[in-house]
Amino acid sequence: MVMKRYPKELKNKVVAALYELDNSGDATPGAIAKIARDNEINANVVYQWNSERKISASSASDKINKIKAVVDTAAMNEHELGSWLRANGVLAEDLEEWRNTLESALDNKSAANRAHQAELDKERKARVRIEAELARKEKALAEAAALLVLQKKVREIWGEEGDV
Repeated sequence: MVMKRYPKELKNKVVAALYELDNSGDATPGAIAKIARDNEINANVVYQWNSERKISASSASDKINKIKAVVDTAAMNEHELGSWLRANGVLAEDLEEWRNTLESALDNKSAANRAHQAELDKERKARVRIEAELARKEKALAEAAALLVLQKKVREIWGEEGDV
């Protein structure tokens, strides 16, 4: 069985309609099927896209909530932290894992930034070296050109060596 491929623009349009359906508040039974009919798509495909959209949104908000929990609890003492954990139904081990993951991600970013900065410094030094070499060669070329012009003028004034 060959699955039909839909253009990305069409999928984006349908997913936007699904978001609009969520935000409008009047999601009646059959609304998703109507979106499918209006766009000439199998309803099962639209239901699948809707499920994927919800999972994606849930995953993003879950990550934000974890970061917020780490930030909110960072300055709490042990008693406050215990109360917060109980009130939010979070295990201390999970919170510690989230904190470690966040710190690790930030450390990786700063390590990557240091590596990038070292690479930039290396390229800067190479550029300065190349520019200095270019300036030296331009100077030597200008000197050679000046000598050729002087030789030509000497020949014009004094003539060739065999002319005497």
